[in-house]
Amino acid sequence: MSTSANVHSLESIEAVRRALALFDEQVSNALTELGAEMRRLLDWLEHDRPRHWKTQVRIATDQVHQAQQALNRCLMFPIANERPSCYEERAELKKAQAKLEYAREKQDRVRHWQQSVQHELFEYEGRISQLVRLIDADLPQAKAVLARIIRHLEDYQSLRSGKPSTAYSDIAMVREIWSEDIAEKDPIPSSEEPAAEIAGDRNDLPASTRIESEP
Repeated sequence: MSTSANVHSLESIEAVRRALALFDEQVSNALTELGAEMRRLLDWLEHDRPRHWKTQVRIATDQVHQAQQALNRCLMFPIANERPSCYEERAELKKAQAKLEYAREKQDRVRHWQQSVQHELFEYEGRISQLVRLIDADLPQAKAVLARIIRHLEDYQSLRSGKPSTAYSDIAMVREIWSEDIAEKDPIPSSEEPAAEIAGDRNDLPASTRIESEP
């Protein structure tokens, strides 16, 4: 009785490996771009906007001070023994005060959004950690496993084409082709172990590479 590997489509396994590699590249690029956008947002909120509105508050404060001085000077010179209205000076002072109030409100809003964005980024990092772990650890491992499967199947096909009349037992083929993978996880059963246990190990191999007996 001889044995052979029932490989239906080696190209399909390679297609899956290429799809995983493309997925890895696309997700990694998206995470990198998203991280860069978040860093730009934080820099804008924590440095650019606070610096801008601090400057605006200082300018508005100076304008209020100047407008107040102009109003005081106007009030010091009565006309025909009557207190002047100083309408323009009052209007300029009111305008400067409104500008100062607006700039201070913006400072408060910036502080509010700094806290909100920091909280949202903390939540985002917690939610995205599983995907990051998949890209950094699980996906490279999956690609490596698929690459080894393809290499072993090619080796097996090469053995069979080189010695078509050679009969390989299940255990001998597994030891020769899959030894480096199986040795890392679970030792190959010895010939003295029950046949049912050996069959169970054989069924654990990928479906497209299981060993089937030929008459």
